Amino acid sequence: MFHLTQQIALQQLDELGKEIRLVIAHPNYYSQHLLLDHAIQGSNTIYIRFDGAELDYDTLCSQFEQAVMTQTGTQKLASATIVLDECDRAESEAFDKFLIEIANHTGIERIYVIGRAMPGCVMHNGLREQTRVIPSEAELMLWDYTQRDEDMKLLEVRALGAGRVLLDGQEIAGWDGALPCALFHYLVDRGMVTRSEIFETFWPNLSTREATNVFHVTKRKISEVLGTDLTVYRSGFYHLSPHIQLSYDVALFSELIQNSAVAPLDERIALLQRAQTLYRGDFLSKLDMAWVIRRREGILQTYTEGVTSLAKAMSEIGQYDKALSLYLQASSTNPAREDITREIMYLYQQLQLPDAALKVYERLTTQLQETLGVMPAPETRELAETIINQR
Repeated sequence: MFHLTQQIALQQLDELGKEIRLVIAHPNYYSQHLLLDHAIQGSNTIYIRFDGAELDYDTLCSQFEQAVMTQTGTQKLASATIVLDECDRAESEAFDKFLIEIANHTGIERIYVIGRAMPGCVMHNGLREQTRVIPSEAELMLWDYTQRDEDMKLLEVRALGAGRVLLDGQEIAGWDGALPCALFHYLVDRGMVTRSEIFETFWPNLSTREATNVFHVTKRKISEVLGTDLTVYRSGFYHLSPHIQLSYDVALFSELIQNSAVAPLDERIALLQRAQTLYRGDFLSKLDMAWVIRRREGILQTYTEGVTSLAKAMSEIGQYDKALSLYLQASSTNPAREDITREIMYLYQQLQLPDAALKVYERLTTQLQETLGVMPAPETRELAETIINQR
């Protein structure tokens, strides 16, 4: 949820020590502009919004110098705070060179970097110790790359949505075809799988010899794209490599939903809100393979249950507006769920909106008649009659 990550970001900004001179807005944080309000509070703040595409080093320097002169009337940077916006417009190597140069400027107190790419230079050149990535929350797949052990490669896989993969903070853009991408996500999602299960899923009509050849070629392409081996073969199973630290949104999402089922009310709400933050779309929405579709349906059902549980919790603490919004969200994924429809009708009734409640009942009646040829259950009809009588 928007407010959750915003709260984490603002708290971490407030807790920064003076030794932190470089603040990177997390590339995966979708509300980076909110950090600007905090960054430009000081009286001696210089804001630079880069313009153009694939900017080289000289262009970066030119735009920087022009902004400094326009805003200060001088080229001096004594005790200045610098805000660099839309940094991903620059070529990565050019921006690294530029950032190293201004970070070593003694007159600059702090630099804020806002963009959709993680500057590689901050992990080296003496910058790592004075850098923080904000917001950082591993449970929400917001890693501070400067604060983790480099002995293992960090593989971030976001499969809830179109699919996005990062290795050590750098996005994997090309897969050399759809098959390596699909096999990669399958191996990550399964975690541990036999060769026969792989062959049955991807090449059921090929002979074992043919499937073996295609599999090894595809697996090699995955290794080439990642620059490291994704799996190891042990005891008849393909496992994820022990040299990889996996951060997988589907696994984190499922764990949060499971833990919420046995948690006290306040903790349950927090866990379910975090789960909802991770769900940014249906599982691998751009792939249409059979195993993807089955997995998508199962995860969507889990998501609906999670949203319903959060709605129920919000209703319990009297936040009926939020509860209603969540129930409507859950109903949109499963319009034939009578229990969800009843909760929506009840909340509309509590909010003195009987006409809205009855419209929901009419939609449910039409849905059930058209798909199953049945009428709503007696308790649903009774609630509708009660609302009609009260109106």
